[in-house]
Amino acid sequence: MPGDVTLARDSADAIQRAPMEPDCRLCLNTGVSYLRAGLSGCGTRGTRAVEQIRTHAHCDVVALHDPDPHALERLGDAANVARRATDFDAMLQTGVDFVILAGPCGDRREQVERAADAGVHVVLHAPMAPDAATADAMVAACERSGVRLGVVVPHQGDPVLEQLRQMIADDWLGGPVLVEVLVGEDRALRQPPPPGHWLREPARSGQGALLQLAAPQVHLATWLTGRAALTVTAQSSRGFSVLPEDAAVGTAVLRGGALCTFAASHLTRGAAFAIYGTDGGVRLATDRIWLRGRREFSGAVFEYLEPGDEATLLRADIQEAIADLAPDAELHGRFARWLDDLDDFPCPGEQGALDMKLLDAWRRAAASGRTETV
Repeated sequence: MPGDVTLARDSADAIQRAPMEPDCRLCLNTGVSYLRAGLSGCGTRGTRAVEQIRTHAHCDVVALHDPDPHALERLGDAANVARRATDFDAMLQTGVDFVILAGPCGDRREQVERAADAGVHVVLHAPMAPDAATADAMVAACERSGVRLGVVVPHQGDPVLEQLRQMIADDWLGGPVLVEVLVGEDRALRQPPPPGHWLREPARSGQGALLQLAAPQVHLATWLTGRAALTVTAQSSRGFSVLPEDAAVGTAVLRGGALCTFAASHLTRGAAFAIYGTDGGVRLATDRIWLRGRREFSGAVFEYLEPGDEATLLRADIQEAIADLAPDAELHGRFARWLDDLDDFPCPGEQGALDMKLLDAWRRAAASGRTETV
């Protein structure tokens, strides 16, 4: 992201693996092609994307774009990527198979349209767009050109969450009735972005704390429950940080009657996600998972063996299983396999655009003070 490069020494070491030869597509034993990716946005998210991609051999970042030449140079040197461009079209012309857009969400519509016109597939980091209309336009542009569009939702690349999705689909906790989400990131309070920074421009960063902070959790809730939102309410606060909105709380009624609460704040730090059903539930924290279900379940990551009993798993205790599965679960590689029709992808552009309608409805509800229809 322009003007926001945080590249620690261990991050630089983690991405120093030299890329494979960018002018060939090496066929692996799995049948997956080696795909060449271009990365736009060389800040924190872009750096992390390169680290994740270089845990497997399904694709690699072979070209970089960022309008900030200093961000471009820092990540290019750390990641050993020679092809660097401050112009997006110049990166497209390097022969990449798909592009990763990790910069401000408000900059992406034109980038998606230009990539689609060039026949290049696109994967976006959540939030995918500043509003639902922009998301719809990006989906339409890719459909017209016959290229694929996906949204990277970080938790969908976690093997623990993939197993929980399977458990919920198997009616392990009964019918979902309640979803609770908290996400807090206080960097804007502790280290305020300076005047002119893109985070202070709603047209580029997206308007409101729920979109800026909780968009991944919105996609996650839809993915885990399989249910769309029907109506919403919302409230917001402002005045403590330099951002237009400090915090917001939104509620939603899902199809089937399940209730959701989402809280997002730039004034504190924290993360929690929970889904409760008629016969059990699951709560996720950074280091542990709480579980109660109606039947036994044995999965690739962990086992639940005592129906009806509460169980708490520390992620450290199942880290070996997570590490074994993580390379194939990594979302940029999964997107590459999706392009080869060898895997599915958790959040295609069409689903991402549908979820954006919920975020738009929350913005309307916060302004109107009324219950809004999604």
